[in-house]
Amino acid sequence: MEEEQSATDHEVFLRLFTRFEGNLRAYVASLLPTRDGVDDVMQESSVVLWRKFSDFDQTGVDSDFLGWAFMIARYEVLKYRRRRATDRLQFSEDVFELLASEAERTCTTQIERQLALHECLKELESKQLAIVKAVYEDGSRIKDVAEQIGRSPTGLYKSVARIRERLANCVRTRLNTSAEGLS
Repeated sequence: MEEEQSATDHEVFLRLFTRFEGNLRAYVASLLPTRDGVDDVMQESSVVLWRKFSDFDQTGVDSDFLGWAFMIARYEVLKYRRRRATDRLQFSEDVFELLASEAERTCTTQIERQLALHECLKELESKQLAIVKAVYEDGSRIKDVAEQIGRSPTGLYKSVARIRERLANCVRTRLNTSAEGLS
């Protein structure tokens, strides 16, 4: 029975960690003056996250995991900085705290933007969605996509620009609406 629980915890941890690893890596990178220690801190952070995962309250939303991971990564960055205290490039404590707060806010905002974009994509007409998928998901060149759908590259560029503007407006509206609801 305990083995089954461990396997389940392992799967839940892997799903959460995989989902937020990019956000966590960006957070860690923003707290270090160079890229040199990012991999080391990420490795140590992931080990600590796994060791302490049984302490994490899994009843919350996924973003709770990210906040918890940020806290652990912040301590791992501080430990890394102490080990490297003789390096010339060190942030002062005030700068470090400012960067940490800003990085957390930015990562959280990015997740909200991604969710809003996902909802806005659902509002596109099927032709517009097909264009977005052809250009962005498949990684195709505009010229190739234009050729496939029988349009000029210039016309397709203009369509993509209009779709992007529509999506940007939709995301802004959704984020403003959700921010007003919190007030």
